[in-house]
Amino acid sequence: MTTEIHAHNVLNLLSEKPLTREELTQELAQTYGAETRFHTCKLNGLDLDGLLKFFLKMEKVVVVDDKLCTNRERVCNH
Repeated sequence: MTTEIHAHNVLNLLSEKPLTREELTQELAQTYGAETRFHTCKLNGLDLDGLLKFFLKMEKVVVVDDKLCTNRERVCNH
């Protein structure tokens, strides 16, 4: 069974500690499982690649010193 979690869980994690793409992949696999899918307020069934593309495009996540981190100014508050 595939687990689906809200994308805010990823944003919250990256707010706590910036991670490389590989570190993020490992952290999410350990916490939720390797086949986890993500949903946002508008999108469903995203894999991690799709979610990160969306976050980077919307500037919700930025890369600083080769690590992904949350851009708090671009995150909705719900």
